Amino acid sequence: MRIVLTLILGFWVVSVHAAGNQALLELLRALHENGTIDRQTYDLVIQAAEQETPAGAEQLQATDETSEQSVREMIRHEIAQVTTKESKKGPTVRVGGRIQLDAATFAEDQARHNDGTEIRRARLFASGELSEYWKYKLQYDFTGTGIDGLQDAYLEYTGLDLFNIRLGHFKEPFSLQNMTSSKYITFMERGMPHVFAEGRNIGLQLHRGGDNWNLYGGVFGDGRDGAGSDNDEGAGFAGRVTWLPWRYDGNLVHLGASVSHRASGSTDTLRFRERPESHVTDTRLVDTGTFDAESFTRVVAETAWVHEMFNLQAEYYHTSVDREISTNPDLDFNGFYVEGGWFITGESMNYKKSGNFSRVKPKTIVGQGGYGAWQLAARYSNLDLDDGDINGGEIDSFTLGLNWFATEYLRFTANYVNVLEVDGGPLSGDEPDVFQLRAQLEF
Repeated sequence: MRIVLTLILGFWVVSVHAAGNQALLELLRALHENGTIDRQTYDLVIQAAEQETPAGAEQLQATDETSEQSVREMIRHEIAQVTTKESKKGPTVRVGGRIQLDAATFAEDQARHNDGTEIRRARLFASGELSEYWKYKLQYDFTGTGIDGLQDAYLEYTGLDLFNIRLGHFKEPFSLQNMTSSKYITFMERGMPHVFAEGRNIGLQLHRGGDNWNLYGGVFGDGRDGAGSDNDEGAGFAGRVTWLPWRYDGNLVHLGASVSHRASGSTDTLRFRERPESHVTDTRLVDTGTFDAESFTRVVAETAWVHEMFNLQAEYYHTSVDREISTNPDLDFNGFYVEGGWFITGESMNYKKSGNFSRVKPKTIVGQGGYGAWQLAARYSNLDLDDGDINGGEIDSFTLGLNWFATEYLRFTANYVNVLEVDGGPLSGDEPDVFQLRAQLEF
């Protein structure tokens, strides 16, 4: 606020040697009406402007050049004072969260699926700064119990020129759909190859980025509660790079790649299984079962394209497994998805500098004379968990979606999921359909 006041008074001084202060008065009214300055500040500046010259202006009257130079020095001095005071402030806190309510019904084929409702996520977070350069975030999901509900819990230091440092429990840097928050993904659930993403673990990460690129790398242990029983937990590293070769006026091309390598720990076992892109059911249509594994390596190639109201996104995943038992063959699993969307009402996907997508901002708001933002979307997903002596099955799925963003923070989603084919695995030949709805509130 003090900076605003200083700028206004400074420009008033310069205007004494120009065309008067009518423009200043108009600026003051605009700042007051949009809430940038409060009534007390507005009245204070008006009182100063009504005087013949503001206090101290006698020393600034020599020439226009002297006045402007003095004003610049005064503004720099005031900004430095405010910056110094802000750097000494105590911790700051920002509180927010999300609630996602889901309902689904299934047209069953072979396996049993449970129609019903669920609270998919109910999260609260607190984030902010402990002091200059030190940031933090704590997030808890009330759909879990005890330590299982803990999501983010980390510190981040941003005071180095080369990179930022993050320490704690957070997402490993891996894949575009994984790093895009569940609040902002196009469909209710991520595409099926997301089964290969490691999710959140305890680790140390370095990040460096520019206007059109990012580089992430870190080392990670297991999740929030470590290994069970007397076992040693798994450990590994993960990295992700993103690049925008072209971006202009809201249109962009995104390219990226991720790699992750992890030792399985003393359990020396691994398992991959996945639902039909609906979390309401507990039935997994493809499932490798538990098998021996000493370590595994995952890579992802990612791309996205945004052109005004249209967007496309695709990723290819490959996972290689080194077996613990030497006589068992090593394994290779893979999957991919391709999805696209069209904002009927003319909005566009919101791309973050960190290399993922963020909150959609409707052009009009329901309740304020508008209809919100409407988006149509479609996706094709494939996941192959068959290789060597493992018969987990291969699944192909097609999803149609409709999103209605009533406000920037209120979203309603409808998805129709058609499982096209399940080849092999525990439920070979099963082809259910799913119709599901979500109401999402972000605050």
